[in-house]
Formats: sequence, C-alpha cells, structure tokens
Amino acid sequence: MRIEDVAIGCAVSLAVGALFWPRGAAGALRQALAEAYADCAAYLRAAAESGAGDAAADAVGAARTRAAAAARRLDDAFREYLAERGNKRLSLAQVASLLTGVAGLRLTADAVSALWADAGPAPVEAPRAQLELVVTTERVTNWFAAMAQAITGSGAVPHALPRDRGSAVRLVEALREDLRAAPAPDAAVRAQTVRLEWTCDHVDAARRLQDLVQEAARTAADGPAARPADGPTGRVPAGTAPP
Repeated sequence: MRIEDVAIGCAVSLAVGALFWPRGAAGALRQALAEAYADCAAYLRAAAESGAGDAAADAVGAARTRAAAAARRLDDAFREYLAERGNKRLSLAQVASLLTGVAGLRLTADAVSALWADAGPAPVEAPRAQLELVVTTERVTNWFAAMAQAITGSGAVPHALPRDRGSAVRLVEALREDLRAAPAPDAAVRAQTVRLEWTCDHVDAARRLQDLVQEAARTAADGPAARPADGPTGRVPAGTAPP
C-alpha cells in the first residue's frame, strides 16, 4: 500500500508538472499579468468613453466584469508562483510592483466609472472636450496594452509616457468653447465641467503608474521585449490633439 501511495503521488506530481511545462508558474504569472493589464486598460477606456458618450453602461459593466475576472486569475497565478521553488526571473519586489500597477489601474477605472454612473444623460454637450478626453485616455491605455503584449514576448515595453501639459490646456480651452454658450443651467454646466476635469485627472494618475511598472515589466518580458520601445502603438498616436 505504501508503494502504491508513493506511485500515485509521483504520478500526480508528474501530471501537474506536465501541465505547467514549459512555462511553469512564472510563465503562467506573466500570462495572467498581461491579461490583467489588458483587461483593466480596456475597462478604464470604456469608463472614460462613457463620460464622452461613446460607450454604453452595458459595455462598461462587461469591461468591469472582465477586469475583475482577470484580477482573480492573477491572484491564483501569484499564489502558484510563490509556491514554486527554484530560481525566479522576477524578484518579489518586482512582482509586487506589477501587482500594484494592476490594482491601481483597476481602481482608477472604478473611480471613473463611479464618477459617470449617476450622471444620467449629459445635460450639456461638450464635443471638443469629450474628444480631448478620449484622445488622452487612449494614449495612456494603449501604453498598457503594448506593455501587456511585451510581457508575453510580443513587442517591446514602451518608455513611460511623459506628462502632457498641453492636454490640460487643450481641455480647458475646449471646455470654454463648448460650455460658453451651453443652453443649460449653471449647475449643470459646473457638474459636467467637474466630471470631465476629474476624469482627466484620474487618467493622468493611471499614466503615473507607468513609472512604477516599466522596469519590472522589462524584466518579465522575454527576448527583444526587454528593450524599451520608442512609444506605444494604437489607434491614437501620442500627442494627437483634437481639431
């Protein structure tokens, strides 16, 4: 019976090892990190676009669900990574930085989503300001999407985006033009202005997370992904401003 128990234990160990080979727990963690960053970035984009009138509440809810599921998978992968023995490419401090980045990105998306959840139909139209918000958000979220691809060995981790001081100026100018002649009560104008400004502040907070995670992401990346790229790729080039 002891021989049978040992044989069964060895068989189970071999089966589990075969499931994780060749990636191991480290590979599973990189995949989970990539999915979490991609889904949380998509959630932030959907939440911000809901404020610009480009995303429905159902789309934001679906993005929130995907981000939460990715965060749970990341938690499971992290536990397995801690339990795995042997040399590890990432130090615990680097893993903690990457996990903190996911949590911060998701909390930022939650904040933006809550900001617009009770706004109802926008009482004031601000198309120029909303376009500036979309451009700024996509510039930041595209960076995280590119980083997520690099973690799994596809592409390179971009340099962290510098602060775009012109974005705040463009937003204020767009708000001034859009809201100056808005046929709405002053309270509605103020509420819309505050929501747009706060959303841009939240998006900039997500941008600042890039400094925290970029070096750890390059360590996690394989091959050429360890070398930084000149910038993120995506639908909206960096520095694009609305007409």
